[in-house]
Amino acid sequence: MQLPAELQKELVEKAATKYGNCQELAKHLNIPKSSVHYYRIGRLTMPESVLKSLLGIANDENLRERIEAASVTKDRMWAIEYAKSVFIESCKDRVTLPTRDDLLRNDELRRRAASIVSYLLAEGSVWMLKDKWGEYAANITLSNEETGLYNHFRALCHDVFRYDLGSPQKPGNGANAIRGFIYSRFVAEWLIENGMPSGDKAAIGPRLPDWVMNAKDEETWVAALQPLFDGEGSARRSGFSISQSRHAQLDAVILPRDPRAKRFGRVIGLNRLREKEVFGMRAIDYCTMTARSELLDDAFTLLKRLRFKPRIGITSLFLKDSGFWSANWNIMFTRSDVSEILRMGLVIDERKRCALVQLARRGKEMQTYI
Repeated sequence: MQLPAELQKELVEKAATKYGNCQELAKHLNIPKSSVHYYRIGRLTMPESVLKSLLGIANDENLRERIEAASVTKDRMWAIEYAKSVFIESCKDRVTLPTRDDLLRNDELRRRAASIVSYLLAEGSVWMLKDKWGEYAANITLSNEETGLYNHFRALCHDVFRYDLGSPQKPGNGANAIRGFIYSRFVAEWLIENGMPSGDKAAIGPRLPDWVMNAKDEETWVAALQPLFDGEGSARRSGFSISQSRHAQLDAVILPRDPRAKRFGRVIGLNRLREKEVFGMRAIDYCTMTARSELLDDAFTLLKRLRFKPRIGITSLFLKDSGFWSANWNIMFTRSDVSEILRMGLVIDERKRCALVQLARRGKEMQTYI
């Protein structure tokens, strides 16, 4: 029987007063005390037999008349679906899921949410946890030395979703890494809706959310770029670079491996890509058109808005175990960009910051020498 929530609560509480509390009422009805609790808060609808017993215990004619006027008979399948929907809503109440309007209105919330999505695009994944229920989960994987980044991501999830990842976990294969998991299907679904694809990112080609790309404030752009710099960036003598891979629609039959190349021919460098041909065109041109890293394209757009002038392009192809090639994309910065990268806070990992500081000092020494 379906009753208005307030009326059902009034009935249970009035019946419970006859026995002192809900637990004693459950004993009298010979049902679990959790069922009485769920009847009281409206999470479950009552079977007709329980409703009649509670009306008899309450012994209130006015209440009986109001219930008879408001009650609606439902079948068992409806009751099951109703209980399921109430349970889902109660789970949603445990986390906060920012709406699009929230992200557009609240600058600080938008910046933190942008960082979360970008962290997962760089170092995480969303995957199917339970096929039967269509339930997703998410995780982030960082190196052992990146506990600062883990704590930053953990704090962001707490601020945006009210979700705590807990302490970092070690993977079961003994790898030199730390991991954190988001087991809330609602947070995982929110991530999917906001740019984080489920499955293999390199095959799908994710992009930054439109509410990041359309934002007008530099702080949002920096917040979205920082995890890419920290997660996918590396400092080199020539400067700094951000890397991402993208599956190419080429296999080892169309583009054979070169035994003279690195790693037993599993790597094709830029020069050889310019020499090789597929489908009547240079391999580098074909891969640039068909295997673009949309994520790095978006990052490149934001960097130009921030007045950087980096270069973007494919640096090599790598042959995966599946027999298909993967294109390695890079955004490359010169030494002259390093000081500005540090000033804007695009890198927060201590090890990378130290490497960049050394690069900046070396660049100044060279300028002084020249």
